[in-house]
Amino acid sequence: MSKMVQNIASKRTFLQLIKALNDANQYGRRHDYAYRASNGRTESTKELTEREAQIVVAELDKNYGTRDEADVMRKKIISFAHQMYWELPGGKADMKRINEWCVNKGPYKKKLNDHTTKELAVLVSVFEKIYKEFINKL
Repeated sequence: MSKMVQNIASKRTFLQLIKALNDANQYGRRHDYAYRASNGRTESTKELTEREAQIVVAELDKNYGTRDEADVMRKKIISFAHQMYWELPGGKADMKRINEWCVNKGPYKKKLNDHTTKELAVLVSVFEKIYKEFINKL
């Protein structure tokens, strides 16, 4: 191979890919998924680009319902934050503010993405109470 692919999938995305393959009971077919997603460039999941790996994860989620529970809970917290106007100009969620809240006031004192799925379940409950208090004050 004369030209190396520059944008190899991040470790996080690669791990999501492997988890999705396992959850869908498709790990044995990982080479087929890699080959299809890369348009024949590679059969190795380790050589997929970020985008290609995300395509496989999305396909597995669509076909087998392998959505990452932790990601769903993080998005729920971000949604609550949006509804409380924790946003940057332009409408993106203010992740700095969310992370500061998680570190300073959350039960586990760490950034949002550093929580385990089990911890996120508790964090969502706590954040939902904050959200409800916000709504009641309106």
